[in-house]
Amino acid sequence: MSKRMLVLMCSIFLIVPLLFMGCGSDGSDGATGATGATGATGPPGTDLIVVAKPETCATCHPEVGNHHQAFYNDVYQDGVITVTGLTYNFVGNNDVVTFTMTSSVDPTLTCRTVQNLNIYFAPYDNNGRFQFNPSADRRSIKGTLVAGANGLCTSTSPSLDNTDLGLDNGVLVVYGYDEQIATLPPSRVRQVAYPYANILKIGTVGYVSAANVSGCEKCHIIPYLKHGNIYGQVNHNATTDFITCKACHLDDGAGSHQFWQELVDNPELAAREWNSMLTAADNAYIAANYGYKTRLMNDVHMSHAMEFEYPQSMANCATCHAGKLGTILTDANFTMETCKSCHAVTGPGQGSAKSEKPQPSIEQIWTDLGFNFGFHTIDSTCNSVACHATGGSGKVFSAIHTGYDKKIYATDNGVKYSAAIAVTIDNASFANNMLTFGFHATGTAGGLAATDIAPTVLVGLYGYDTKDYIVGPHERTIDSDRDLEYAVGAPHPRYTTVSSGGGSWVVRADLSTWAGLIDNGAVKRVEIAVMPTLRSAALPAGDNVVALNAPSRTFSLVSNAFVSNYFQGTGAIVNVIPTASKAEGCNTCHDALATTFHTADRGGNIVVCRLCHITKAGGSHLEMQSRSIDSYAHSIHTFQPFDIQTVNFDNAVASMYYDLKVESQYPTYDRRNCISCHNAGKFNVPDQAKSLPGILSSSRDTNATLTRTIFGIPSYVSGPASRACGGCHRAVLIKEDAGSELASFNQHTKDGGYLLEPGNVTTLVATINEILPMFNGGDIVVLP
Repeated sequence: MSKRMLVLMCSIFLIVPLLFMGCGSDGSDGATGATGATGATGPPGTDLIVVAKPETCATCHPEVGNHHQAFYNDVYQDGVITVTGLTYNFVGNNDVVTFTMTSSVDPTLTCRTVQNLNIYFAPYDNNGRFQFNPSADRRSIKGTLVAGANGLCTSTSPSLDNTDLGLDNGVLVVYGYDEQIATLPPSRVRQVAYPYANILKIGTVGYVSAANVSGCEKCHIIPYLKHGNIYGQVNHNATTDFITCKACHLDDGAGSHQFWQELVDNPELAAREWNSMLTAADNAYIAANYGYKTRLMNDVHMSHAMEFEYPQSMANCATCHAGKLGTILTDANFTMETCKSCHAVTGPGQGSAKSEKPQPSIEQIWTDLGFNFGFHTIDSTCNSVACHATGGSGKVFSAIHTGYDKKIYATDNGVKYSAAIAVTIDNASFANNMLTFGFHATGTAGGLAATDIAPTVLVGLYGYDTKDYIVGPHERTIDSDRDLEYAVGAPHPRYTTVSSGGGSWVVRADLSTWAGLIDNGAVKRVEIAVMPTLRSAALPAGDNVVALNAPSRTFSLVSNAFVSNYFQGTGAIVNVIPTASKAEGCNTCHDALATTFHTADRGGNIVVCRLCHITKAGGSHLEMQSRSIDSYAHSIHTFQPFDIQTVNFDNAVASMYYDLKVESQYPTYDRRNCISCHNAGKFNVPDQAKSLPGILSSSRDTNATLTRTIFGIPSYVSGPASRACGGCHRAVLIKEDAGSELASFNQHTKDGGYLLEPGNVTTLVATINEILPMFNGGDIVVLP
């Protein structure tokens, strides 16, 4: 340990000096020195233990989560400012727009005092497109504003081309906001308190969007506000979906975000643009290859497939186009413009720095199918009569893209595998340190049957009366096998398959290794879980597990019976699967949790996630975080990058991807929207009587290309509040390389609790023995 860290940490703990001999600061085994001479045995020393104070976070921050949510609830308030009575007249060669603006919180508000107001006209050609004649520009007709009585407002603007817009077909859009609080960097997303909008259809406007605003609201804000301030749907009327967006996203406008395509097609070119190093030749190449129109399909598809880390497959069209797949998956839409809006053309696609499972490039698709890319050029007319059209030689669009992620959906009408095939844990009993339990699977879907499931079972031992496991099934602390994770039917020293067949299984787990923990009351409950692995031959080998829910039940070793709502059901901290009473949750955005990371058989249950994401290890991919799910999920959704030690910051592409990662924003336009994941009342400071202390990983200082102010931070043992709240707060400071602020935050959490070295299991167990008996009784924990 450096002198600097000794000075910082000398007051954190008192512990037996011999306890730490041979341990590195990150909890790993230290180097063994040469054997020296053995002196006379001295007198016995004082037997010291870890001195860990209970966390006092809840004393000063008793409802901090509620305050986070209250801040979020104060922005994006729907219906506070309203615009009604919108009219247009052409008077004296002027465009005259009148409307009434009122505010339910500020009766003095007028169109002249409101912070932001815009008035646009977008012509419509009744062929489904909003666009001007080639010589015209996008038209703002906001003019001189006159505020009258009772909120009446008149805008008078000289006509741009001496044309009465009332004789045209199009949409008049009035939108804006009041009380902007901030702008989320580096985006154009404005955090505003009071957005508003209204539209007036002039002439004949038969536009109906092929997408749904409700699709945007699955990941984004409710009501959906483009850029944080522009309503995607006006007056809660689905016939207005995305019309306000058309004021800027005209169908004939020149796109300005070619950078998105470069990211997946030519990352080196994108890096030069990112670093403002484009040459004249680069600009010519961009103009020739990456030009596009600003219609919503392009900007939305490209941003989600190329710029953002979209948390599900882009092939899952139904997320945004539910009920309208027949409109979008037509031969008419099978054009190269459509393909290029999601796919790279010849480039590597989104590599591991951008996405774990990218969309393949068009060249790769054709090559994999055995076609010649020279024949299928980027200018090919896909939907020509001879090719990809009804009666042609190639597959039609709807045969290539069904609109559903085939790992999640069993049918093309939106039936999920998880809705048709389910595993149920039926019974359990405990005697003589043997836990025996039975479960069964039912259902068929997509040609697959529950009887084909290959289950993996897990048993986690809760420490004291907390939500966390003192023995995690995924650990290897005894031999080369996982401690209590078992692929049913495979050899395992602590598991026996009692019976198996016909979609029913009975399994016995030997818990005698942990009999001491059970006998002394440190372990009273276990979690029994099943990961149902079901593979589809229709999916690519190596990525062919379909999305099923992993059930679990809590079982009391004391009463020999299942326990209801023990951090599940009404006691759940996080909502995974949306219900009729709560639309928010992991799957509103992910659709099926774990399909874009791990394997799809881990879905539907955050308690199962915790079986592996225990507090007994630091974050393997996330520096200065815990493997515990609270730290992991918070830091991931704050967009702390994985494995910073592997990033070559001397490489322009790798450095650019890192910058893009840390600049990402939580899709509800502020991560303080706790209710988007948590159940109500479950996002305040963790109860330290219900959560074990945990290990935080060290900083990653081995990267020769990384230069920053954060360095030399060892692995710590911390309390639940420091771990969970620090998942967000540390991530922000790490991303900003705010070394002094990070030191202050760590000192603050230490003063209100503890940060103990070395951050290893020995220190953790000693801390548990010091803290948990204060709340939950039981004898000390002694791990085998």
